[in-house]
Amino acid sequence: VNLSAFAISVVDGEKIMHSAAIQKFYAERNAALVWVDKATTQPAHFTDHAKEMIKAITESESQGLNPDNYHSKTLEQWVEKGVPQGREIDSEVLMSDAIIQITRDLSGMRLSPAILEEDNTSWSRGIDEDSVLPIMVGQSYPVVFWEQLVPQDEIYKRLQSELKSLVQDLKDHPEGTNKPVVFAGTLKLGQRHPHILKIRQVLGDDGTSDVYDDALLEKVKIFQKKHGLAADGLIGPRSFDALFQTRTQKLVKILANLERRRWVRRPMPSRYVAVNIPQMELIAVDDNKTVLQMPVIVGRLTRPTMSFVDNIIGIRFNPYWYVPDTIKSQDYLPALRKNPNALEDHAIQFRIKTPEGTKSVASTDIDWSKVTEGDLKNIQMFQGPGDDNALGVIRVLMPNQYDIYLHDTNAPQLFAKDDRALSSGCVRVSEPRRIANFVLGKNDDWSDDKIDTYVGKQKLIEIPAKEEIPVYLFYYTAWLDDQDDLVIANDLYGRDKKLVQLLQKYGKIPFHLENTN
Repeated sequence: VNLSAFAISVVDGEKIMHSAAIQKFYAERNAALVWVDKATTQPAHFTDHAKEMIKAITESESQGLNPDNYHSKTLEQWVEKGVPQGREIDSEVLMSDAIIQITRDLSGMRLSPAILEEDNTSWSRGIDEDSVLPIMVGQSYPVVFWEQLVPQDEIYKRLQSELKSLVQDLKDHPEGTNKPVVFAGTLKLGQRHPHILKIRQVLGDDGTSDVYDDALLEKVKIFQKKHGLAADGLIGPRSFDALFQTRTQKLVKILANLERRRWVRRPMPSRYVAVNIPQMELIAVDDNKTVLQMPVIVGRLTRPTMSFVDNIIGIRFNPYWYVPDTIKSQDYLPALRKNPNALEDHAIQFRIKTPEGTKSVASTDIDWSKVTEGDLKNIQMFQGPGDDNALGVIRVLMPNQYDIYLHDTNAPQLFAKDDRALSSGCVRVSEPRRIANFVLGKNDDWSDDKIDTYVGKQKLIEIPAKEEIPVYLFYYTAWLDDQDDLVIANDLYGRDKKLVQLLQKYGKIPFHLENTN
């Protein structure tokens, strides 16, 4: 067979996406066919392995993938009727193209980080296209290999099951409600409201009163705890969103969570720290077991916490806090224009960069009415170590381009709040000492009382970790609660909705979602 015969760009109207990789593969095999058997019967037919893979391709909706992205209709037709005479190479190329694409999709991002506005180094982009076919041709059970590419954890499996049930329900009952229940206030114990009856129905309460009573309160608290909400019984906007999410809203979250979980490079390390931003929770894992779990504070909607992967390299005790540009321009400059002493209670100090060097000044020495946002680049604002420091006394060192890190806080009372999206992007941890011990625990002669020694010196001290620790900042709106029930929670920053809308725009969703709100 002439190798140029594999240089095909379109087969039956289907664009070949990986032509160069396919030509390279068959050149290395001297044009020997892999997926098509024409030696014994006519018409030619796909091998048993190829048929198994085509079946898996047609069922790839179970992963949230779109079978149409992998030439499923044409391949199915050729399985049923046989490969058309004289088109063995066409079918071979089409099959190889499908295999490359689905293998890459199962092992990484289906859209570029630039399109998704995600970090471009943290997440898997999928198996390299030149490597896919050599890997797959060597598999005794290629479909099992595909199954092993995706996350093997319980959450992923439960999301798949939930996807299947929800899609079937939408097919069987398309007339079902798809309109969210909107409520702007907060319902409290003893209040009367028509929505109380709807809440009873959602929570399986057989009461008939429209008054918020003690029996319903207990069920609301249980529900809130499961959904990562403060179990205070107050039914505010976040609780309403969780109680009355529509089937389409739930479907969007399931698709987004399946997608994001496939982005994570595997296997995961045996020791790491992870923050789930929507859950507002941190865990630390050692020897593949969760050894720490605590609430955290994450970025508010206007200054969200970025999702990325980094390495923790040590701990800084008694840190200085240098005010980020966003806070300087958006928060502090307007306040200082009104009152030059506005930051006095925060113990903020000022330095100005001049051609002769940097010099300390008082806030009253600066005419803030004339300071522009450009001028702020030459004005340092910072807090020295102490009780007023916004970073508390412990900062986790994890250098990254976003200047996002984990740190202590001088306002620990905020951890008791339901909505802990309160920071300017960094992650405040509720138990910083335990994090410090986890990070430095492998250091020679480390002990807990060393924290008291370092903090007590009241000056900046950095202790490098003997072993760097991967840290993951995830955006997962689905998790398992204490009873191993799957929780589909609130889309804190609207990232699930945006992700699924983009996947749908580029034809990556197996069905049309008319309303993703």
